[in-house]
Amino acid sequence: MFLKDWIADFRASRRAERGLRGEVRAWEERRYASPSPSHIKRSVLLRLGIPNATWVETGTFMGDTAAMLATVASAVYTIEPENKLYQSAAARFVHDSTVHALHGLSEDIFPTLLPTLSGDINFWLDGHYSGGITHQGPTDCPVRDELSNISANLKNFSRVVVMIDDVRCFNPSVPEYKDYPDINYLVDWARTNGMRWHIEHDIFFCRNF
Repeated sequence: MFLKDWIADFRASRRAERGLRGEVRAWEERRYASPSPSHIKRSVLLRLGIPNATWVETGTFMGDTAAMLATVASAVYTIEPENKLYQSAAARFVHDSTVHALHGLSEDIFPTLLPTLSGDINFWLDGHYSGGITHQGPTDCPVRDELSNISANLKNFSRVVVMIDDVRCFNPSVPEYKDYPDINYLVDWARTNGMRWHIEHDIFFCRNF
């Protein structure tokens, strides 16, 4: 590993540790109401995801989840529309052949990316706008387009797991979440595609096996 890569990883690790302490403290103050801290959500991904499969992640952010997934995946495709966040991820993973950082909107990238994939696939859909430095695209929540593209390519895949973050937000009757489909949309999508589903730690989970 190059020294600059080691330094970048060290800084990312320290940043993650500080962030984790803050997340846990805030979670405790909320009496453990959603959302759960990121390390718990990542544990859910590891437990429920298909081992040694391809991962497709929307919303790279700082790249910490992509880095974790790379330890258990055959390949990770992580999509980030915000330019600075994408540039940071591209630099972080430049020497990691497992992680492919892609720049753009998931609704633009999925139609060209998904037809190139096959085998076991895990989808982590977390590209909704969440304020701060995250990208706000034409819609705050591109899940409809993402799921439509997944449906169109299911025949090319073997086993499939789809996990969608922030399920508490899927209530368009709340003005803040008007761009989100209703939770019933996710349930209907899973059933239409022959998938079993459940909700855990603010994550909607479904699979076809």
